[in-house]
Amino acid sequence: MATDRIMVGIIGAGTIARAIIEDLQASGAADVCYVLTSRSGRERPSRLANVPWLTNPDEAVARPVDLVIEAAVPEIFARLAPAVLEHSDFCGFSCTALADPMLEAAVRDATAKSGRRLYVPHGAILGLDGLVDGRDVLERVVITTTKSGKSFGLDPGASGVVFEGSTRDACRRFPRNVNVHAAIALAGLGFDKTRSRIVAVPNEPRMRHTIEVSGPGLEWTIQVASQSLGGVTGSYTPASAAGSVRRIIDRSGVVIA
Repeated sequence: MATDRIMVGIIGAGTIARAIIEDLQASGAADVCYVLTSRSGRERPSRLANVPWLTNPDEAVARPVDLVIEAAVPEIFARLAPAVLEHSDFCGFSCTALADPMLEAAVRDATAKSGRRLYVPHGAILGLDGLVDGRDVLERVVITTTKSGKSFGLDPGASGVVFEGSTRDACRRFPRNVNVHAAIALAGLGFDKTRSRIVAVPNEPRMRHTIEVSGPGLEWTIQVASQSLGGVTGSYTPASAAGSVRRIIDRSGVVIA
């Protein structure tokens, strides 16, 4: 990124994307050059009245920007990341998509050829830097997410452990619910060695994540809880997403590529 002004494209226009857009506009840290959304009629923030509002993914990919931020769904991540990484950095919040070995290989190949970076944001969780630093000595990483069955796309009355297995399988089964698990896997032991547990509690208003890490002479547990904003997003996630993007622009975030 050779210029002082960072040119950014945004994929998505939901809660997380809007938080990022508003933060970038308020701070003046970057110029938002376009927003790609699947719904052309969606209300846009007043700050972006003059920003192109695109509905054609190919048109978005062709636009020259320094950084593309995906805050949509795994399918969009999978479709656009390899092409974007040919000429721009890419920050993907739907990183469960990388549980597909072919996509992960394509993304890594694209970064190797272009020299661009894939940024994996910490989202609603803490401690990714410790996992990155210690990945060579870690023996066990388990992440447990607890929230209502409805938030998982299950029967609202679902109760107890509804999944326990590899993080790769968790991402395949709950692609829109366990991006935190994918980030933990990418930072640490990978999708197959990282273990995931999904626990449903009827009418649970919060989303809780517990990370248990151990290795020779080390052990730690991190717990994070936030109120649900409805759907799959917790109240902490938009603020942490905006913070992740700020660190990327400052070139000081956790980078996994």
